[in-house]
Amino acid sequence: MIVINAISRKIKCIGRIVVLLVVTASPAFAVDWGSPFDWTSSNIQLLYGNDFELGDDERITMTVEHSNGWKYGSNFFFVDIINRNDLNDVEVYAEVYSYLSLNKISGKDFSLGPINDFSLVAGLNIDNFPDGEPYRAYLLGVSLDLNNEAFDYLQVDITAFKNEDLSGRYGIQITPVWSVPFVLGNLRFKFRGFIDFRNANTNASHNVNMLAQPQVLLDIGDLIVGKQDKLYLGTEYSYWYNKFGIKGVEESVVQGMMILFF
Repeated sequence: MIVINAISRKIKCIGRIVVLLVVTASPAFAVDWGSPFDWTSSNIQLLYGNDFELGDDERITMTVEHSNGWKYGSNFFFVDIINRNDLNDVEVYAEVYSYLSLNKISGKDFSLGPINDFSLVAGLNIDNFPDGEPYRAYLLGVSLDLNNEAFDYLQVDITAFKNEDLSGRYGIQITPVWSVPFVLGNLRFKFRGFIDFRNANTNASHNVNMLAQPQVLLDIGDLIVGKQDKLYLGTEYSYWYNKFGIKGVEESVVQGMMILFF
């Protein structure tokens, strides 16, 4: 009974967090920047996998993502909510980014070759763990918009990276992000994901590390009810080289996932 009650409390906690995030992501509750959003996109993901390194071997993750475009740029955030049995608590990890577009601010076209636009990007990475010293990192740099007709989006962020726990050390992070739709017969798919490359100054162990999370998703909403780009089922492959910068800790996990766009 004690275990059931503990699980019930955690599920309720996760539910409240998700409701809060969905409400605040809605344009009706958004901060008034003096201009309505040009577009918004939100989704909720449910992932399951095992063979994780450092902590629980088996995990269920709920992820909330939101992005929007406005008069002078765009914003993006995601939140991972994980029931951590090894910590007997719920872990909440989030990344938030805001972009200021050179083309939008200037009203001119600064495209150069395959680069459609340059943006100033500022970001925050935040976790509620470790206890007593929760993780914080700050990013500042430039984003290159490389989108073309084959992609939903394609960009590369090149930023300075400051881990709050590392005094006097500033690292570099390079992050390509993409989403490309494709069709096989009558089936519609998306191939989406990101790769974070970080140099040695981004972690306490002083090691280069890389996290890649590509996803292959089948549009099952189109198959079941004829509504495209709403409900996807697929898999995410998560590969982490020198996880958290710890030399020799290599994580390779295949996760089943479902994602609902709204």
